[in-house]
Amino acid sequence: MQTVKMRVIYSTTKKKVVTFATAIAEAFKCRTDDVPPGFPCDKEKLVVIVMSVKDEPNDKLRRFCGELNKTRALNTALVVDGDANSKGVNQVKEILKEAGTNVIDEVYTVDGGGIFSKKISLEERTNIVKWVEKIIGETFGD
Repeated sequence: MQTVKMRVIYSTTKKKVVTFATAIAEAFKCRTDDVPPGFPCDKEKLVVIVMSVKDEPNDKLRRFCGELNKTRALNTALVVDGDANSKGVNQVKEILKEAGTNVIDEVYTVDGGGIFSKKISLEERTNIVKWVEKIIGETFGD
């Protein structure tokens, strides 16, 4: 597994979606944090944003994404609870592009479950880690 300087940031109220973020961070031995993060992103090669958003991103997420320029994050990848083509996800992509970071085209979707769901299966964990590995391989070479 190739290592790059990366962060995992999440914006959600669903515990299962936070568990997806934690799984990525554990697999790649990097920091994970809520939006806005306690420590700002600085020269990250990749920031994975795990989020629940439908019609519009909340103000915290919008402001955070608007600050992700190339000096803070060279690339961003999105993991979305629900529809990858929703109005809110497209707004987040545009905000990130306007800020200056490269947005990975492929968006990974997860099922965040209900408000009481917390656990993810081994298969879900394996699949999301493989997806991030694939993004790193395609973006930075093997």
